[in-house]
Amino acid sequence: MIHRVLKIGRWVVDFLFAKDSYDEEGVLACLYEIYAPTEIMERAVRIMESGRYNRGFTYGNPDIKRAVVVVGPTTSGRQFQNTFSHEIDHLSDIIAESLGIKGEREGTSYLTGDTTMALAEVVCELGCSHCR
Repeated sequence: MIHRVLKIGRWVVDFLFAKDSYDEEGVLACLYEIYAPTEIMERAVRIMESGRYNRGFTYGNPDIKRAVVVVGPTTSGRQFQNTFSHEIDHLSDIIAESLGIKGEREGTSYLTGDTTMALAEVVCELGCSHCR
């Protein structure tokens, strides 16, 4: 698994990218660290143990301004891009809502773009079918 930590404004976000399989213990440790409720932990376990590809999940705790974004194993570079974009959209919404800018698409678009640029190395590695 590839693990990156980014500071986005006042938020600290753990990004976990499963290349071939999940590091279930590592994902759950990250979620536990940000006080994810039991139902979120259980949902994460169901997703990770499902054996299905092209899945991800995002959870953010606005009280402590921490989030975890997980992109599971994908079947192609295109599917990685799809799953990654989907989860970044969720993250942008969570952060925007905490900042009171929810619904302000320009603000969330900058969050999305800045996050994607900061993770460009991982996006290139996993999002390019040639590099995979």
